[in-house]
Amino acid sequence: MKKIIIAIVLSVFMQSVFAANKNMSVVPSGWKLENYFGDSLVVFFSGSSCTNGRLSFPSNATVDDKNRFWSLILSAKATNSKVFVIYQDNSNCTLVSFASID
Repeated sequence: MKKIIIAIVLSVFMQSVFAANKNMSVVPSGWKLENYFGDSLVVFFSGSSCTNGRLSFPSNATVDDKNRFWSLILSAKATNSKVFVIYQDNSNCTLVSFASID
């Protein structure tokens, strides 16, 4: 009985973790990138379900991660190409992963 309860709790937990992630595949032509002091990079108007389409980086993101993202978005804007983004649908709308599609 104890194993069944643990399995159910674990299953519910894992579903809630994965359910919180959303993804989108878009041409980021209307995205606004804002770079604040202290290497804080925030995206607005991304079309995400977050307030003002906001997306942000997790606290453990490196400057290189943010530079690659900045480069990817600017390149996609210039070439009208799609990008793929996975983000957590939480209060911070934290980016989980990103990639070029075209």
